[in-house]
Amino acid sequence: MALAQLTRPLLATDRWWLWPLALWAVSRLVSTAFLGAFAWVQERSPWTPAQPDLLDYSTLWDAHWYYIVAVSGYPTELPLDDDGHVGENAWAFMPVYPMLARVLMLVGLPWEGAAVLLSLAASAAFSVVAYRLFQELAPGRERFALALVLLSPVAPVLQLGYAESLFLLLLASVLLAWRRRAWEWLWVLIPVMALTRPGGLALALALGLSFLVRWWRERDGFAAGERWRLVALGAWSALWGFGWLIACSIATGSLDSYVETELSWRSAYIGRQELVPFTPWPIGLEWWFGAWWPVWLVAIVAAAIALLAGPWARTVGLEGRLWTIAYLVYLAAVWFPQSSTWRLLLPAFPAALMLAAVRPGWARALMIAVSIALQPVWIWFCWHYVRPDWSVP
Repeated sequence: MALAQLTRPLLATDRWWLWPLALWAVSRLVSTAFLGAFAWVQERSPWTPAQPDLLDYSTLWDAHWYYIVAVSGYPTELPLDDDGHVGENAWAFMPVYPMLARVLMLVGLPWEGAAVLLSLAASAAFSVVAYRLFQELAPGRERFALALVLLSPVAPVLQLGYAESLFLLLLASVLLAWRRRAWEWLWVLIPVMALTRPGGLALALALGLSFLVRWWRERDGFAAGERWRLVALGAWSALWGFGWLIACSIATGSLDSYVETELSWRSAYIGRQELVPFTPWPIGLEWWFGAWWPVWLVAIVAAAIALLAGPWARTVGLEGRLWTIAYLVYLAAVWFPQSSTWRLLLPAFPAALMLAAVRPGWARALMIAVSIALQPVWIWFCWHYVRPDWSVP
């Protein structure tokens, strides 16, 4: 029953999938053109010679960490810096993406080809699943919303050697299964998603918010069976949200090994500090903007509230709204704002349905044009390597 419920529209004969795939193809041509132009002028980097080919250029930065995981796995002994703190290491990168790339490597593909092919295939599948999800969350907005996601300023990452495309595919599948009450699929999809990129805790929060909203709105109409399902799935998602931390602790023999690994990346900015929820943003904004940081914090919070509480948001299906809220709360709790922030906002892609309500038509066209124009800006400041470069994508 659940399988039929989830796949029924996918078996339709109206070829609805041609639109998202065509849009995906156009968006990849745009991003490939920009990436190719920058590859042509890339100087020698820690990962490639000067003027690398497109595949090599697509596997810079953290893609090398995924390569290490694919060929060597994870260390049982963590590296330590001169002060005895845990240094950067492979445990910061979850296993599903590099292991799938490893499978492709076993059939003869080099790492660069396997990584890019996996990202491209996942981004194409994401386009199809997200289009269906958008149709159900806000009928009539799906085309523009998908265009906004696929042509966004950080859209080139959808074909680079990063796990973003695969995570977005799994996340869109989770949200679609949740929307259609295909609960059995969630038991399978949640662990895979949570071991691709961090997202299990945010989903647990979204499911918990859903329970509260439905209990408040429906009361007696909120069936006991569905209540228990939401509670159980929320607990399941929370468990897998901590799953990688638990695995890291078992493998290394240290309970704080995963958190210390993640903190090592931000220590270059602010030194070694403890992780206290909801403090990274004030700390980070003060590092970036000095005494003006409260102004920036208020502006960011106000913009998020305006987007999520406006009339255009209330016309989006509950699951899309709650996931977006929960994910942004998760980022507010644990993420240190730096150059990777733009990429980390991609999982909030249902917010595109809220922006899709913008009228008139010229304003929507302007949004697409600005998004495309910002792609080379993102590549230049975040992906393209110019010595010395600290702006991690």
